[in-house]
Amino acid sequence: MTRIFRGDALADEILGAVRADPACARASLLVLRDASAPPAAAYAARIESFAPRAGFPVTVRDYPATLAELRTLLEATQGAVLPIHPLPDWIDAATLTARVGPDRDPEGLHPLHAGALALGRPGIVPPTADAAFRVAKAIVGPLSGKTATVVGASPVVGRPLALLLIAAGATVRVAQATTRDLAAETRDAEIVFSAVGHPGLLGRDHLREGAVGIDIGITRQGERLVGDIDAGKVEGHAAWLTHVPDGVGPVTVACLMRNAALLGGAGV
Repeated sequence: MTRIFRGDALADEILGAVRADPACARASLLVLRDASAPPAAAYAARIESFAPRAGFPVTVRDYPATLAELRTLLEATQGAVLPIHPLPDWIDAATLTARVGPDRDPEGLHPLHAGALALGRPGIVPPTADAAFRVAKAIVGPLSGKTATVVGASPVVGRPLALLLIAAGATVRVAQATTRDLAAETRDAEIVFSAVGHPGLLGRDHLREGAVGIDIGITRQGERLVGDIDAGKVEGHAAWLTHVPDGVGPVTVACLMRNAALLGGAGV
């Protein structure tokens, strides 16, 4: 029987450590989103709902209408700033990351944070990658010596996740949806992470018996949220599979809040 991992308890553990640090009282988080984009609005609402559990204020607002208004807003903001995609058409991701700067970047996407992670000195780590890494540790324990395949190589999830796994002593392969023989890259791994956003991309033939599947790539299909790993096909074959969306999802928000607290001076 495949066991299903839900991340609520792990999220509570992370948030409890944040809330217990007196310095987190100095933290805050401003979330910018396009309210007309349902996924962005839903993500912002979920982040806002975590604020009481983290112990510092979260403000959600629409993107300003112009670059000048954004500049004014950022000048008036002291804490962390999270810009949720889609972005306004008048600014690109690189420019916005530079405008926010490393001292207010809870996504860990600024080159200073990315460079520190690449050098094995992680500080502010992209929350989804951090969450998937923590979920894997919660399921299997120490990752040193484990074999893992990461499907997806985005700078937000796949690449930083691979770097975290390497730093932990795991043997890591990185594949993509375009990999010619994807099953050949995944079926020998003890842990398979998928962060592509391709529903049902991985099935029984992609996972070894007893493998752990960490499903990160969530896609909306009508009223349902589905993952990259076909849960029906791997039932009874995989040892563990994360719930979609409540496996990695709540841990991601908790890691985001932890990053905001770190930027505010907490030592969690």
